[in-house]
Amino acid sequence: MTMNAYLLIRTSEAVRQSGYLEALEELWALPEVEYVEPVKNLYDCVIRVEAPTIRLTPLVHELMARSWVEDVHVLRVDQPAERVSEWEEARMAKLRRQRQIIRAYRTCLQRPAVSAERPYAGHAAAIRAELEEARSLSRQLEIIRAHYEKDRTPVKAARDR
Repeated sequence: MTMNAYLLIRTSEAVRQSGYLEALEELWALPEVEYVEPVKNLYDCVIRVEAPTIRLTPLVHELMARSWVEDVHVLRVDQPAERVSEWEEARMAKLRRQRQIIRAYRTCLQRPAVSAERPYAGHAAAIRAELEEARSLSRQLEIIRAHYEKDRTPVKAARDR
């Protein structure tokens, strides 16, 4: 059975001083590694691995054998990898949608149309609330535009001179 796990890695002082690039590349080279990211706190790096359950312990020992690794902390995910990947796909779809909305809001354009297909399962109420908010924002934008167009009458422009 394939499982996901997150490994928190504390590196040696030499790696912290010279940078993480070579260490991160070394981690990316491992076939089980799905994600690598440097962090700041007690640990210096977080990696996500997807491996058979029996391969996880040898992988941790393999990491600990490297000279620049001081400590490895394993956070196992209780769900099988297939279920987690579905959840992450739904989460990424939601994040892409949020980024589209933010871009549209920043450029004062209409929000992008919601696709007929639900971006993530079980959140119909959230989609309805988002549509209501989009209608409200577009109405507010119309009111603001009407106000500024009203202020730009020729009489007002002549008076301002």
